[in-house]
Formats: sequence, C-alpha cells, structure tokens
Amino acid sequence: MVDLKTVVKAMCKAYPGGRSAMAGALGMTETQFNNNLYEKNGCRFFEIVELEAMEDISGTSYLAEYFSQRRGGLFVDVPQLEELDQVELFSKSMRTAAHRGHVDMIIQSSLEDGVIDETEAEQIMKYHRRHLAARDAEVRAVLALFRKKRKAGKGDAPSVQLEASGALTKQCGAINA
Repeated sequence: MVDLKTVVKAMCKAYPGGRSAMAGALGMTETQFNNNLYEKNGCRFFEIVELEAMEDISGTSYLAEYFSQRRGGLFVDVPQLEELDQVELFSKSMRTAAHRGHVDMIIQSSLEDGVIDETEAEQIMKYHRRHLAARDAEVRAVLALFRKKRKAGKGDAPSVQLEASGALTKQCGAINA
C-alpha cells in the first residue's frame, strides 16, 4: 500500500456495499466519510481508531500491512490452530511456491533490457514481501500443527523417542532463540 488513502479505499472495496456501507458502519454519511478521506471542508483525516474499525469491519489486514511496510517490516497472519491440517499445509506450500515463481518471473521480465528501473524494483520488492510472508505463514503452520499433535499425545514413536532424548527440545530451542 502506498499511502493511507489507498489503504482506506482498499478496505472499502473489500467491504460489501463499498464506501457507502463502510461510512454507515462507522456512523457517518458518505459525504462525511469522503470529506474525511479527502480532507475537504475543514475535515481531518480519519483517526487511528476509525482506521482500525475499518480494518475490522472489512475483515482485511491492509492497515497492518501498511504499517509493517512503512517501518520496513513484514506482516504475517498467524495461523489459527483450528483451521490447520495437512491439506491446509499443502495449500500453503503451493501458495509459497507460486509467490516465489511470480517474483522470479518479474525479475526475469525486468532483466530483458539489462536494467532494473525503480518501478520494476518496487514491484519486485512488493511481490518478494508477499513471498516471504507466505513462507513465514507456511513454516508457522507446520510448527503449530505438529506441536499441537505432539502435545495432544499423537506423536509417532520415533518423535516421542527423539523428544525423550532431548533432541527435539534442543532443536526447538534453537528455533525459538
């Protein structure tokens, strides 16, 4: 996301009914909403609590992504344990591979003239962040799913033996360090 106005527009687009429905959900008229969005008629831009409410209402994470990117960070959704199974892990793996492939295709296309200009670099980094976020979500899902199974006593004999030997504890400790 480039700026907060773009973020607000994206959240409105994601919400059924668009901008007018978002305005109503915030207790505003569409005119008041637009005045805040475009800072017209002496109106100030939305306050942070209003932006957070829009994100909650729209069910998106655009605001969190904006703030993460603003500070050079990476926004990653933490997987929900109830939703995880091996089919979901496979799906996450495929998404990660697709994101990486997309980054590689953009790089290849950008290199056709032998130079990567600023616009191409921004596009590469945009999709690179998406790839890294997908990979992080995939790894977290694997850890969450299999830690859950082990805690529930569903681990197989070799993993139970490794855990008893301390190997898994040491290995997990290195990951969390």
